[in-house]
Amino acid sequence: MNKNLTIGLAIIICAAVYGLYLLIPAIIGTYNSYKDLNSSKEQIAQIKQQIADLESAKAAHVQKESAITKPIYKNDTPTSDSMSSFGVMFEDVIQAAKYNKLKLYSIAYNMAPADDLVYQNVQSEYNVCEISMQLYGTYPQFKSYFQDIYNYPYLINISKLEITPYERDRNILGGNIKIVLYSKKVS
Repeated sequence: MNKNLTIGLAIIICAAVYGLYLLIPAIIGTYNSYKDLNSSKEQIAQIKQQIADLESAKAAHVQKESAITKPIYKNDTPTSDSMSSFGVMFEDVIQAAKYNKLKLYSIAYNMAPADDLVYQNVQSEYNVCEISMQLYGTYPQFKSYFQDIYNYPYLINISKLEITPYERDRNILGGNIKIVLYSKKVS
């Protein structure tokens, strides 16, 4: 009976070892899955935090951008032609050049600038006028002129800017400038 007990005990021990042999990889796999789950939870938390940070940065950027966006000029009196809607702005741009002592060599305007996005997309709502000017002056005069254009209360777009020094005197600059004016159409 001792022999049967020893054989039975050996079979039980072998079965237990074999069971552990089969069970250990399952336990290790479960443990690794648990670690992966925890690391995934940490990554998800980090990604959620990054998303929250990006959304708050986006909201701050949108708020900042809306605060610095200039309004589009609107002439209060209805006009029969679109050029009349730019009278004040047209005059202000030219007077700013004169006020800053820039020499106005030539000027031309285009009421249908094909490469302007506003003209291409929302022509029914806005009048668009592109002014092409050739100006001459010194560095400080150009700086002051562009500061005046930047500080203008309504939206003005500088679509082209080429400034080169004059050949005979490097202190004098020649500038080819395209400025685009926008005004809302009055119904």
